[in-house]
Amino acid sequence: MLSKLQVSWHPMAGSLSKANMRRSIGLVGPYPPFRGGIAHFTEQLYTQLEKEGHAVSGVSFKRQYPAFLFPGKSQKTNIVGPNLDAVCLVDTINPLSWTSAARHLIERGVEEVVFMYWMPFFAPAFGRMASVLRSKGIQVTVIVHNAIPHENQPFSHALSKWFLSKCNRLIALSKAVERDISVLIPDRPVRVLPHPTYDQFGDIEDQAVARNRFNIGPDEKVLLFFGLVRRYKGLDILAKALGHSSGTYRLIVAGEWYEKDDALRETLIKNAPGAIIHDKYIADKDVAGYFSAADLVVQPYRAATQSGVVQTAFHFGRPVIVTGVGGLPEMVQHEEDALVVAPSDERALAMAIDRFFDPDLKVRLSEGAKRARERFTWKTFTDGLLLPEQGDHNSESR
Repeated sequence: MLSKLQVSWHPMAGSLSKANMRRSIGLVGPYPPFRGGIAHFTEQLYTQLEKEGHAVSGVSFKRQYPAFLFPGKSQKTNIVGPNLDAVCLVDTINPLSWTSAARHLIERGVEEVVFMYWMPFFAPAFGRMASVLRSKGIQVTVIVHNAIPHENQPFSHALSKWFLSKCNRLIALSKAVERDISVLIPDRPVRVLPHPTYDQFGDIEDQAVARNRFNIGPDEKVLLFFGLVRRYKGLDILAKALGHSSGTYRLIVAGEWYEKDDALRETLIKNAPGAIIHDKYIADKDVAGYFSAADLVVQPYRAATQSGVVQTAFHFGRPVIVTGVGGLPEMVQHEEDALVVAPSDERALAMAIDRFFDPDLKVRLSEGAKRARERFTWKTFTDGLLLPEQGDHNSESR
């Protein structure tokens, strides 16, 4: 299934020469120091396009979320982002900024603008920008991380439909997202390009050195749950699963908790004695240490479209256990670099964790994870992104 995803655009391989032409591209989305996976994605895509010789003009947010809509501690890190040609222009609650951001890109002479889209909250701003850009003949492409949010919100379907219908080209990061798009706007072509591997977090560290940093012994069996802790990510399922497991494991939970959950913490104390809980945003410079210390990355999600955590794990050669939801099964090869289990099934998850530590299986999956990162390169992604569609959607939807 995965190989089909990766070559879904290869029938147009004869157009690769067009994709390789040097172009002027606008790239709209969050950039560091904004936090989170979308900012990492935008940064990596910008870097890859620039590496290939394209002229990239980045537009980021002046204000991404109003404070009352953001459940975390801070929207930005205190680390200065890379030196990219990206200006902070979009204020999501100031419509005047939407038009001025589009005009900035027009003045830069861009031929195409690529938007990052993951939440309906951004649809009004991005939709207005798309209309202004297309009125000047500029192609608008959207990379859809989520077409429908994990946690449903009022008017989410209508807002996403409105914005996506204004784009010439639709890129989905998984078949699951493609299906969601088809519900919103049927009969529109969607190109599926798998999420590339994150490689900006440095190289893998010596495991013994990484574990020493966390006071973990060299022979302990270490599980990692990485990323923001939200209900749909199922940390509570993992905590309960460990109560059914036959092994003894050291669990690391690395990521900011968006919801207070005393019951979950009590379950972790009971079923995962010695668990290391770092309730904070993990800075880029520290990411390698967490993955290097782990044997296995566990993602017991209730819902998902795709996951940057999977690709980060593969970058560090770490196998994953994922649930069979959304696009997660598309990103892995069951029994080769990962194990796929039924969602919300504590006992199935416990059995998979126990089974992983069979020496032969652990070696096989670990070797598979090291190979997996070669399947998801940024060059492969940009080649697919820049290939022209046959019959691009050129008429403005209003």
